[in-house]
Amino acid sequence: MLSTIRALVAKDVRLFARDRTALFFAFALPIVLASVMGTALGAAMGGGGGSSGGVQRIGLAVEDRDGTDASRALVEALEAAAGLSVEITDDARRRVADGERAAALVVPAGYGATLDAGEQPSLDLFRDPARQIASQVVVFQLAPVLFERHGAAQGRGMMSGFLDALDFPEDARAAAEAALERSYDEVEALAQGAEPEADTAEEPSDDAGGFDVMQDAPRLLGLEVTDLAPERDDGIPRSAGASHAFSAMAVMMLLFNLVSTAGTLQDERAEGTLDRLRLMPAAGRTVLTGKLIVSMLLAGVQLTVLFLFGAVAFDVPVLEHAPELAVTSLVWAFAASALGLVFATACSTRRQMESISTLAILGMSALGGAWFPREITPAWFQSAGLATPVAWAMDAYHGILWYGKGLLASDATSGVAMKLGVLAVFGALALVVSSALYARRFGSR
Repeated sequence: MLSTIRALVAKDVRLFARDRTALFFAFALPIVLASVMGTALGAAMGGGGGSSGGVQRIGLAVEDRDGTDASRALVEALEAAAGLSVEITDDARRRVADGERAAALVVPAGYGATLDAGEQPSLDLFRDPARQIASQVVVFQLAPVLFERHGAAQGRGMMSGFLDALDFPEDARAAAEAALERSYDEVEALAQGAEPEADTAEEPSDDAGGFDVMQDAPRLLGLEVTDLAPERDDGIPRSAGASHAFSAMAVMMLLFNLVSTAGTLQDERAEGTLDRLRLMPAAGRTVLTGKLIVSMLLAGVQLTVLFLFGAVAFDVPVLEHAPELAVTSLVWAFAASALGLVFATACSTRRQMESISTLAILGMSALGGAWFPREITPAWFQSAGLATPVAWAMDAYHGILWYGKGLLASDATSGVAMKLGVLAVFGALALVVSSALYARRFGSR
């Protein structure tokens, strides 16, 4: 019995070792995907993004409406911040509303005068609710800059704001402010090299109200926060999560399905059907055109079902942007179908095609932003994403569903026409490559 078990085990091990597809999915694919995700998320979760090193810089649009020496000094300090990539603009709010920046800071008129008066200045911070991670990083990157530039006014303003956030009792407010003032003076003295005094502070009371770091921290820094959440025509707030999720599914899952559809070319070759088709005049162009049309028709049905479900179940604004989504889906279906033909004509067998296409699609999806926002990844990672059609398709779909963009630019937002043009170029190049591969590998006449 033991010898039989050993023989069966040895047989299965040999079969597994000979199965290149199984070996690929067991060892290579997890390593590749872990490397991609580790590189992408390293900068956002306490690292430098794999081998990139350094701090991930988050884009921040800055508009200076004060124009004084104090405001210019603040802008210069922001530009020098290691974690911020500052863009000077005169239309900061629009930059966020259009999705070009996750956050924007406006230095209002009177900023310098307020600072000269020893008071805490108020700054306007516009945020994109769809990019919460980047927005939160911006706030924490602003904190040390504002502390340095605003000095005592910033510290005392934060003390007062902290008491407000805790809903501190009014009858004890004066004593609390005096205690915090003494504490602030001691902190300043310590910063200048003084010896610390003995700690005689009492334990804080549990009766104070709660403090929400994400909500209250910007206010303590003197930031007046406005979340630019777009609304649908019927007044229902848009859901950034649903918009991103359905955009990602429309892009990533369509690629998998269309590669499988194009893979019937391998089945027809194995069954001998392709040999009979090659007897037709211009067989290469005819066969590939037929596969392309079938794939695009299937893509149209899949995308229609997906978006209609999103409209009914998650209030995704599909009907509101039906013309834009229809054009975008047509272009994306063409590009994705042509890419599927590249995989089908480049591989020798269907199993080889499935292995290579799985790795390529998952890699492009990660690089292109279908798994996580690209703005939290290293700069080189974002640039690499633009080399994939996934990034352009994601930007087009998410731009329509979340930012309400049209095909052409308007006064409020930019359009998605340029992104669709890039997708069309991807599709055309893929079609040319698949035609050449078909002629060489399948012996078309």
